[in-house]
Formats: sequence, C-alpha cells, structure tokens
Amino acid sequence: MENNKDRFQSTTATAATLLDLMIKGQLISPAISLVTKLKITEYLKDGPKNVLQLSEKTNSNPSALYRLLRMLSSVGIFSEIEGKDNDDEKDRQFKLTTLAYDFSDEKNMVKNMAQLLDLQSFKNAINNLSYSIESGKNAFQHVNDLNLFDFLQQNKDDAKVFNNAMTAMTTSQLASLSSIYDFSQFNCLADIGGGQGSLLLDILNTNSKLNGILFDLPFVIESIQRILNAESENNGKEILSSRCRLVAGDFFKSFPFAADGIIIKNVVLNWDDISVMTIFKNCLQSIQTFKRENPEKQNLKPKLIIIDIIMPEKNDTSIGSALDILMLILTHSGRIRTKKEFSKILENSGFHISKIKRVSTDPLNFISIIEAIPSSI
Repeated sequence: MENNKDRFQSTTATAATLLDLMIKGQLISPAISLVTKLKITEYLKDGPKNVLQLSEKTNSNPSALYRLLRMLSSVGIFSEIEGKDNDDEKDRQFKLTTLAYDFSDEKNMVKNMAQLLDLQSFKNAINNLSYSIESGKNAFQHVNDLNLFDFLQQNKDDAKVFNNAMTAMTTSQLASLSSIYDFSQFNCLADIGGGQGSLLLDILNTNSKLNGILFDLPFVIESIQRILNAESENNGKEILSSRCRLVAGDFFKSFPFAADGIIIKNVVLNWDDISVMTIFKNCLQSIQTFKRENPEKQNLKPKLIIIDIIMPEKNDTSIGSALDILMLILTHSGRIRTKKEFSKILENSGFHISKIKRVSTDPLNFISIIEAIPSSI
C-alpha cells in the first residue's frame, strides 16, 4: 500500500511536470521565433560554438543568451556540449540537433509557424482562451475587432507572416501528395482558397496536360499578380500564364468557373458546418457545370479532393486536439473533424467519400486526402 510519503512525492513530481509544461508552453514558440531571427542555427551549421561567439554574432547578452539556449536544449532543440569544468557561461558550447537544423531554411514549417504564433494579434487571441471556452466564439475577433481573414486583409505585415506559414506547411507536404494521389485523371483542377499557389503549381508541374484554376480572395490574387509582375524570371510564371487562371472571388458565393477536379486544402477547418456545406455545394455546382459543358467526355469522373487533418475517433496523442483548440480561438466556429463528421457534411452537400489516404507516416505531415464523389453523377 502506498504510504503518505510516497503519495506526497508522487503528487509533487506530477505538479513539477505540469508546471514545467505550463511554463515551457508559454515560452517555446517565441523562443523559436527569436533564435530564428538571431540566425543561431545558421551560425551553428559549421559546428559547435561557444556562447561568447554566438553573442557577438547576434549582439546579445552572453548570460541571457546562454540561459535561452539552455532552456531550448531541455526540449531537444539544441544540445549543450559537455566539456571541461568551468563556471563561465560564455565558454559553454552548443550544437544543433535534428529539431533545429532547418530553422535557417526560409520554408521550414516549424520556424514559420513559430513566427505566426508570435505575432501580437495571435498571442492576444491565445491569451484570451477563456473567452472562447465561456462563449464558444473565437477570441481572435474578440480582441482584434475583426475576424482573422478581414484582419489579415487590413494588416499586410501579419498577412505576409500568415501566408509564409501556410506556404511552408504546404511545401513540406508536396512530395508526399504528388506521390500518393493521381491528379492526371482530371482535365481542369481548381484549388479553392489556394493561397500563394504552391500546391497547384507543383501538381501542374508534374502533370503537363492538366489545366488549373487558382481561386482565392481578391487581395490574395492581387498579391500573387504583383509578385509575378515584379519578377522577370519566376518558376511558376510560365505555368500560371499558360495553363492556370488566377480567379478572385468568395467561395461562399457561386464559383465563376467550372472544373472536374476541385482541391480544398486546410480550408474547411476554419469554418462551421453550415459554412462548409455552402462551400461544398458550390464545388458541386462547378463540377456539374463542367460535366454539362463537356458532353463529349463520356468517361468523366469528377471529384472533390479534401486535404486536411482528420481527428481520431478516440482521444490519443494526435496533434489534432491542440490544433482544434487553436481553431476554436482563431476561426469562425472552425474545428478539426473526425471521419464521421466529414462524411455527414459531405452527404448533406451531395457527395460521398470514396477513399481516404493518410499522406505520410511522418508526424509533421499529419494530413490526409479525402476523395469525395458527387452522389448524383
């Protein structure tokens, strides 16, 4: 039988673990964002360096920098090298671990997500979790006076960080997506809410006979057009001009185009069930229009491709549960949905699920491909 001393020690250990999680939970994201800005991983690429060397390169206080790197080492992002005994923090050396190695890469997903969560607008919302729990409404609009997408439209600097994070997430998943799903089966593929177009461009690049449509809000499409106009040489410019149309609009209204393949990646998690059904019904209309306008294509098999996170039916250590709370805080009743929840919304929108594929076993590549077929075609 457990005695009082053992029970006290167990309770104390549990409290210490929870306290550690609470404190680090508040500090890890801004700390990653900071070491990214200081380019610490770039300075360590060639090998270990001591704190004095790093502080001189980053114009930082040596003692404070040592304490930051020590904290990040406790969660495996850096590693402090065991050496000769000395009490001088400036002589302590650090090296990279696999967790930190790619932070110098502009397209690194973790780095870009850390920078996004470090934005004051996002931090203010997250710090108001209690508002979302009490009201069921998003804290982002409560503290910033605008919903997320209206806010980004009016705050270009935050929008740039947001777009970089979304692009980095897509870029990290591109190879897996193209390797497990056959996009060549379509004639015209539309990417709904496609952002900067990295996913669609990659698919078009590997499917030379496929035409595409990149559809997003007017300010997103305008930003892409400005980038293309400013760059005389752009890897995607030729494809965009010859095989892909840029279309501005609102996916809650009817789509001004027709397509036999429609992709929606990381979009439906931002919206409530009724809003998602509206988007899906608009997808169905676009597909039906394409089929009606192309009667000669007898073997046409139009599909809706949803690329998103699926919440496990039973609670586990999936990243989905944490992202679900983030959606509660940031979005208009958005959520991470289970397979059953996806199936119900799709059936109510005129589709049924034909197959689901997990994109990768890589824990960072946590999305799935849901293939849905129109029930009436």
